[in-house]
Amino acid sequence: MSNPLPITIQPATYADIPALAQISGDSFEEDRHTQMKGQRKKPYNMYEKAPGEIRSYMSSEKCVVLKAVDETTGAALGWSCWGFRGFEAAEIPRLDPGQKKEKDVSLPFFKDEIAAKPEGEGKGEEEEEEQEEDEEDIVKKLEAMTDADMKHWMETLMPPGTKCMFVVSLSVAPAFQARGVGSALLKWGTDTADNFGVFIWAHSSESAWTAYARHGFEIVGTLDVNLDVWAPKPPPKEEGPGAIWGHYVFRYTKRLPKSKE
Repeated sequence: MSNPLPITIQPATYADIPALAQISGDSFEEDRHTQMKGQRKKPYNMYEKAPGEIRSYMSSEKCVVLKAVDETTGAALGWSCWGFRGFEAAEIPRLDPGQKKEKDVSLPFFKDEIAAKPEGEGKGEEEEEEQEEDEEDIVKKLEAMTDADMKHWMETLMPPGTKCMFVVSLSVAPAFQARGVGSALLKWGTDTADNFGVFIWAHSSESAWTAYARHGFEIVGTLDVNLDVWAPKPPPKEEGPGAIWGHYVFRYTKRLPKSKE
């Protein structure tokens, strides 16, 4: 780590969403999996997708969304979302308990949290058209495969009755990576988990897993994806002749709590 920054961990607010979404988009600009998904008919755009996801996280009673703030400039340099499985809402630590949450925006993470639909409620015409279009989109099929794999691991590691924490999202602005921002965000989570005596689960991207490893996370499973099998197009011409998307490995990691001394 070079030139660590003076960082304060603060609760994120709804007003922070545009800045946090920008950080998410910027941090995945060089991610090979994200780049490949950008070649589809309807390109994947994290800048457009992130604001809605962050709003959903901030509206959930089972999530804590934090930002890492530069004490000198006051700018947000990174953010994280921590999920709490098996916790009562009153147990979950809130840095700003007075901040009101929006209602009917958050999405459940687990099958046992999903309310049953009323009988007779089905898909609308738009949803059916979207599904038909998705069947022709190879990247959508890849997303379905990776989503199913992640859900399998979530349900395996965190079945009903489990009490634990999990990393929903963690992003650091590229210009401030390797300067202690991600470590400060992770430390809040690991300290909290240790206080509760619970494990943490994280689904790591190709580039982030070494950071998790430094904080005590161990790999419990992997998904190795040959991106060229799923790519709708070859890499951009500027990458040169013979360029390939390559393999991308998702890592499922787990950190056991450390005993208090």
